Amino acid sequence: MIELVRQWLLGVTCTALVLAAVDGLAPEGSAKKVCRLAGGLALLVAAVGPVLQMKGGNLSKMVLEYQVTVQDYENELEEKNVLLYQSIIEEAAAAYIVDKAEEVGILCQAEVTFSCGEDGIPYPWEVTAWGVWTEEHRGWLSRLVEDDLGVPEQRQHYEEIQP
Repeated sequence: MIELVRQWLLGVTCTALVLAAVDGLAPEGSAKKVCRLAGGLALLVAAVGPVLQMKGGNLSKMVLEYQVTVQDYENELEEKNVLLYQSIIEEAAAAYIVDKAEEVGILCQAEVTFSCGEDGIPYPWEVTAWGVWTEEHRGWLSRLVEDDLGVPEQRQHYEEIQP
């Protein structure tokens, strides 16, 4: 389709350039008027000709192909948007855990993975944290993750880093 548009645009442009040259060379008077009339008709044929040469099925096919291409681009963009949205939420949720842990004196790193529900909305699925903590701190962190993010204890993983 793009090739067809390119050829059409090239044809119209070349016709317009030739007409401008002929108009400049034509003598003043009725000859110039006839040249302009003929030139206008030639430009009209160049502009409308390719559309008139198409059969109805070809035009319908081109429009359908264009619609399919646009739909493919929209689907791809939507998928990328969901992945970007999900990665932003994952980073924000991990930062939330780290900030809350720091408030009580726990130094850690966290990673949150999300899953998408049937409605396409991502929700926290699993949490992994690395850090230095006591059993009491680890229990507090586990309750925080379950209460605030809704991730049950069986999908929480904690790895202690030796200082």
